[in-house]
Amino acid sequence: MMFRTKIALIAMGAAAALAVGGVSATAAQADADAASSPQILSTSGSSKANADFGYAHATWKWTGAGKTGKVKVYVNDQRCSRGEDVFAFMQFKGGRWGNSITTGKSRAWNYNSDCVGKGKTFTFPGYTDTFNVKKARVVVCKDDSLFGKDTCVTGEWHTNPKA
Repeated sequence: MMFRTKIALIAMGAAAALAVGGVSATAAQADADAASSPQILSTSGSSKANADFGYAHATWKWTGAGKTGKVKVYVNDQRCSRGEDVFAFMQFKGGRWGNSITTGKSRAWNYNSDCVGKGKTFTFPGYTDTFNVKKARVVVCKDDSLFGKDTCVTGEWHTNPKA
């Protein structure tokens, strides 16, 4: 009888050890998952703007609260129509005034003279602001106005995970 009691106690101890080990493994996995959660927000940024006249796509890396690395912009004149070249540029939201929108100075052009339907890719220096830049997006436009208000379509904002 004593022999069976010892076996029963050993079996219960082993079951308890397994149960505790299983809980510890699960808790350890949950801790590992929680630790990697902040990394879910990628530092890679991307935005696309699509209109019947043109398409633009931009990619970049967020390198800080107020800056990006180099920005790669692809622009394609989808009509190749006379006199209406297509161009793209970046916009940034945040900065000094909280939700103000700043337009980047660089332009990526796909002129009709070189329009062959493949588009063009440009690489621009990164954007830097001394204040928090919360979001960025690409804008595609057709050059259809002599003085100013060209027809434009904006891409979706991409949130800066470092802001």
